[in-house]
Amino acid sequence: MTGAAATGRADRAAVEEFLFREARLLDDGRFEDWLSLFDEDGLYWIPGLPGQTDRFGAVSIVHEDRSVLRMRVRRLGHPRAWSLMPLPRTAHMLGSVTVAPADNGAVEAVAALQVVLYRAGDRARYDGRQTMRLRPDGGSFRIVLKRIDLIDCDGVHGVMPVPI
Repeated sequence: MTGAAATGRADRAAVEEFLFREARLLDDGRFEDWLSLFDEDGLYWIPGLPGQTDRFGAVSIVHEDRSVLRMRVRRLGHPRAWSLMPLPRTAHMLGSVTVAPADNGAVEAVAALQVVLYRAGDRARYDGRQTMRLRPDGGSFRIVLKRIDLIDCDGVHGVMPVPI
C-alpha cells in the first residue's frame, strides 16, 4: 500500500468516526457536546425542496446558524421547557459514507441517513442523505455545514423537537 493510499484510508476512518460520534451525541441527548462540534460560522440546514441550492430563495425546513442552534440547545436543557418533555429518544443510522476533499482544506462527507424519533407514544422517521462539510481542527474536525436532504422534504412535517 502506498503512503497516499494509507493516508486516504486513515482520513476516511477519522471522518467516519467523527460522523458516528456526532450521531451518538444526538442519540444520547448530549446537545451541548453536539453543539461544540460546530465551527463558529457553522450551519445546520434541512432544505424544503429536492435539489435546493439557494438557502434564502426557498423555504427550508430548518436553517439555523450556530447562534440559533445555541438557543435551541439551551431550550432543550431548560427545566421549564414543558412542551419538550419528555425529550424524544432517537436512533441514527448512517451508511454508504463517501469522503472527498473540499475547498479551503475542508472535507465533504456524504452518507445515507435514517433517524427514528420516539416521543410520548409517537414515532417519526426521517430518511435521506446527510452532507457534512468538515474543517480539520487538531486531531478532529469542526462542522462548517450539516445539510440533510430528506427524501420527502417537500412533504408535510411536524415539529422536529430535537436536531436530527
